[in-house]
Amino acid sequence: MDPAEDAVIAAEGLRVEADGRALLDGVELRVPAGRMLGLVGPNGAGKTTLLHTIAGLRRPAGGRVTVEGRAAHDLRPRELARVIAHVPQETALAFPFTAYEVTLMGRHPRLGRFALEGPADHRAAERAMAATGTAHLAGRDVTTLSGGERQLVLLAKALAQDTPVLLADEPVSALDLRHQLGVLRLLRDRADAGRTVLVVLHDLNLAARYCTELALLAGGRLVATGAPAHVLTPAHLDGAYGIRAMVRPDDLTGSLTVTALENP
Repeated sequence: MDPAEDAVIAAEGLRVEADGRALLDGVELRVPAGRMLGLVGPNGAGKTTLLHTIAGLRRPAGGRVTVEGRAAHDLRPRELARVIAHVPQETALAFPFTAYEVTLMGRHPRLGRFALEGPADHRAAERAMAATGTAHLAGRDVTTLSGGERQLVLLAKALAQDTPVLLADEPVSALDLRHQLGVLRLLRDRADAGRTVLVVLHDLNLAARYCTELALLAGGRLVATGAPAHVLTPAHLDGAYGIRAMVRPDDLTGSLTVTALENP
């Protein structure tokens, strides 16, 4: 990531704590417009914590997060929701709204205090459901959907929100192969159109294939950031995951293939 480029999202000396323990420490990150940054690393590395802090769900113990040059925690929730849409890792939905109603909720940050959704809001929701392949679920009670279907509906809600920044926490974890590729292509196309996307992924091959940059975390610290070929090296993967790995070009996708090897 070029430090000379204006960052839409930036973390500066970021430290986040819980119960006196550092979940993130000294994180420095800059993400310009038009990028899809993949957050990768082992379980407990701090990926979700970083996403939550950027989304305003956690307050830093030190440092700060800026969104379009403004401190994220100085923004009111509605202001932040007009800039950042967040697709959470947890897809459980407690109330029996329809999938369409959940998608339409993405428009609420743009409505006046007592305003109702208008034609433009309904069009945005319909486009989002079409883009995520969920239009056929529009009338379904979300509590009856599968985990993968709920994941797609929550992504549709985030797309309907129509923000310059989209954060997605493991958005393909419950999806079949076809939908994994479709969702990641959708997110990459969004970045290529000038938006900013941050996505948590565990599949390093998919991360290398679809993300413009990666940030590898371990133990709450950044191990490496930059192009996939710079981040996904055997040395970095050993340092972060404690594994041996073979990294080689994939002629079919034009990306990289990471093969994890069992330690002797």
